[in-house]
Amino acid sequence: MRMERRIRLLGVAPYEGMEALMQRLAGEYPQVELTSFVGDMEQGLEAVRSSFHGNYDALISRGGTARMLQEHLTLPVIEIEVSAYDVLCALKLSDDVAAPTAMVAFANITNSARQLCELMGRPIEIVTIDSPEEVEPTLLRLRERRFEVVLCDAISHAAARRLGMNSFLIASGADSVRRAFEQAVRLYDSQAQLWAENRFFKEVIQGQVGQTVVFDDRGRLFLSSIENPSPRLLALLRGELEKAGAAQERRILRNMDGMLYSIRSRRVEAGGLACTAFFFTAHRSPLSPRQMGIRFLTREEAGRIYDGSLLSLDDGIADYRQDLDRINRSEAPVMITGEDGTGKEPMACALYVQGALSRNPFVAVNCSLLTERSWSFLTERHSSPLYGEACTLYFSNLDALSPERRRQLLAILSDMEVCRQNRVLLSCACRQGEYASEVGSLFMDRLCCLSLCLRPLRETASRIPLLLSLLLNRLNADLPRPILGASPEALRLLQEFPWPHNATQFRRVVGELAVTAQGRITAEDVRRTLGREHHVGMLSPNAENASTPLDLNRTLEEINRDVALRVLEEAGGNRTAAAGRLGISRTTLWRMIRAR
Repeated sequence: MRMERRIRLLGVAPYEGMEALMQRLAGEYPQVELTSFVGDMEQGLEAVRSSFHGNYDALISRGGTARMLQEHLTLPVIEIEVSAYDVLCALKLSDDVAAPTAMVAFANITNSARQLCELMGRPIEIVTIDSPEEVEPTLLRLRERRFEVVLCDAISHAAARRLGMNSFLIASGADSVRRAFEQAVRLYDSQAQLWAENRFFKEVIQGQVGQTVVFDDRGRLFLSSIENPSPRLLALLRGELEKAGAAQERRILRNMDGMLYSIRSRRVEAGGLACTAFFFTAHRSPLSPRQMGIRFLTREEAGRIYDGSLLSLDDGIADYRQDLDRINRSEAPVMITGEDGTGKEPMACALYVQGALSRNPFVAVNCSLLTERSWSFLTERHSSPLYGEACTLYFSNLDALSPERRRQLLAILSDMEVCRQNRVLLSCACRQGEYASEVGSLFMDRLCCLSLCLRPLRETASRIPLLLSLLLNRLNADLPRPILGASPEALRLLQEFPWPHNATQFRRVVGELAVTAQGRITAEDVRRTLGREHHVGMLSPNAENASTPLDLNRTLEEINRDVALRVLEEAGGNRTAAAGRLGISRTTLWRMIRAR
């Protein structure tokens, strides 16, 4: 009896919200097995080439990314449409912003947008781009013409944020994603026999001893017996392609990431095709376990933490640009201070991304999470990042260190040339009216730190309406029904609230409002949500205050939600990273956060 197999789909989302939407809607199609990741344009294409071996029936993506994938891949690519309703939602949300507005996007969006703007009588500059290279020059021209707000697709949205422009992402709604899934199912039904033959061929290869990876003559991954081979492994094999092509068969040994690879390469020419096949086995050597409270981040990961913060909205970092220029001209250590939740870790990430060492690792040490084992690793092991070179070291929550550990860390940083061989960033929370805590002042004096104090949200309350609109635009990508702004009274209440936990608290409250509101945030929604904030001093879910104890006088569901929020904040809003740290799926994480 023939067994039915689920349809294997690969989703390439140009932004995180779409990936979350893909994962949620995939549950509506029991015959679909979805693997997804985030990648826009060239980033998405490279990730598909390097990380996936084509063991899928079809690929779904959106806009310019979908068309680029169609041009470079043999896998069927189904494009997620941007409907007129999706464009209308972005236009409606931007209504609350009284500023010159433009739209920058590919033709699939701008064509329908022109018709809608004509029907609505909405005066808006619409610019159609044909390639990613046109995005930044187009935005710069619009900025010179005093356009303050830009409605755009994913690639233009990212560029606008880099340039400090206010931007609204035109997100695809649930119906558009559903239509892509339904098209994939219909395509699979019509091509099932052909794909069955391809799968048979791959199963034959998978039966070989060891693993097999095959590249074509252009260096593109043609076939792999490994389920999702790592980019580093593929880069290693690609580095051997030229040598492998010069000989009919070659044997090599390579050591990478604690693995010893025994590799045999062979040139294969048949049926008009020419490929290079690698057959190999790998033996693992013991690796050091991950240390609690110590994270090694890439430039891209640190950039995502900054991009997910309020500092990236409304060009919030512009208030500190003069300070940042001063700091980046120096190699001295930097102390970042501010009240709880003001965005010290995102600011540290911004300093790293803009600094001279951004291509080297960013090591984030959360002092409130260090165990005896991780502290010993940090201060005593020769493999500790403190004894490396040319890294950016960021120490947060210095106040959580015991007096003895403070003395140890100060001695290491000051006496062992750590600050000379690396870029050192530090942060600590201070109380209202303070520039720095007692511990922060101690480190500033001993290490001769430059200082950067972040302003509390209550001092920039005039930004809250625009921050709300921009944040809702991000959140709408994850919501089944978009939130189209807030009433004037709701905005007034948000502006008058003191926000004791600043940006962290604001993000959390707006996230709750987006889930509970019906179409538009009302004053009653705000009063109900802010009324529950009286206990927030006990429950700060952000990484800067991770040492704050949880309130255990609540249900297990409520405690789990707070833990999930803390880890999500520490991951810079990256749900994939947060779920990985908790050992749960993204879906489970989302369910915990939404629990009431």
